[in-house]
Amino acid sequence: MSVEQNTPEKTNEPTLPDKNLIENSQPEVPSKNVSQSVEHDEQETNSNKATTPESSQPSGTAQTAEQTIDNNEQTLKVPTTSMEIHHSHKHHKSNWKDYLFEFLMLFLAVTAGFFVENRREYYIEHERAKQFSKQLLADLRLDSALLENRNRDIQLRQEIYDSLFYLLTEKEAATDKEVLEILLPLTYVFDIPSTATTYSQMKTSGSLRYIVNVNLVANLQQYYDVLLPRSIKIADVSLDYFSRHINPFYLKHIRIQDYDSFNDSLVNRNPIIMERSKQTDQELANIMGGYLSLLKIQVVAMNDPALNKVKETMAILKEEYHLD
Repeated sequence: MSVEQNTPEKTNEPTLPDKNLIENSQPEVPSKNVSQSVEHDEQETNSNKATTPESSQPSGTAQTAEQTIDNNEQTLKVPTTSMEIHHSHKHHKSNWKDYLFEFLMLFLAVTAGFFVENRREYYIEHERAKQFSKQLLADLRLDSALLENRNRDIQLRQEIYDSLFYLLTEKEAATDKEVLEILLPLTYVFDIPSTATTYSQMKTSGSLRYIVNVNLVANLQQYYDVLLPRSIKIADVSLDYFSRHINPFYLKHIRIQDYDSFNDSLVNRNPIIMERSKQTDQELANIMGGYLSLLKIQVVAMNDPALNKVKETMAILKEEYHLD
């Protein structure tokens, strides 16, 4: 007896996949809070999926989705550049105290600048005054030596004048040689080549204001503007007198071959005074007497006061600027 077995019949209908497997194979969708860069990456991933064949394994699709999420997380972790934010400041309304403070600060700044500038100018002027004082002292020393030499030379010749007057007016039969030996050294012109360069420069440029000592300025002006010009003037008068009276007598009565005009000494043992007479002797005595008077005026009335003022001014200069 045969037993019929209920064997299921084979059909050609396709087998449907398991529902759970389909749900697990679907990729996770990123949240709506992801940035635009994540959306861009997702679009690239979806485009890659579209190009993948339908026969691809579900496990590969899940792996691609996980990589996309990791890339999105790394993109979100990129540090953003901090932006500086300017905050508005509130300014309080200025009152009279603020204005007073600003005025005081401005006043102090201007005053301090003015004071510093004055001190700087004072220092510069003091240094210039000290430099000028050294130059003035050097000039005054030269003038002092000049005036002393002139006075000494003139005073030494005064005794010789007395001897000349004796030969011309009193002594009988004085020889030509005796007269010429005394006359020649007396015919000398005493000029005053002073040194006033520094004072003239200071006066022209207005640098006398650097000297704050009023007494020193007064002494300088008294010497250079009054006393020294007087000495120079009387020396010029003496020179003019020599040119108009003594030199013509020489040309008329004294032979050039008998004396050395540079050293004022005789070179001939037997010199001759041409056309000599009592009248010419008296004429020569008068001429030399007038010249001697001019020399005495030059020493007593002009050179001595100027020399005293020079010495006084030098002493003030040394004391004022500590010079040697």
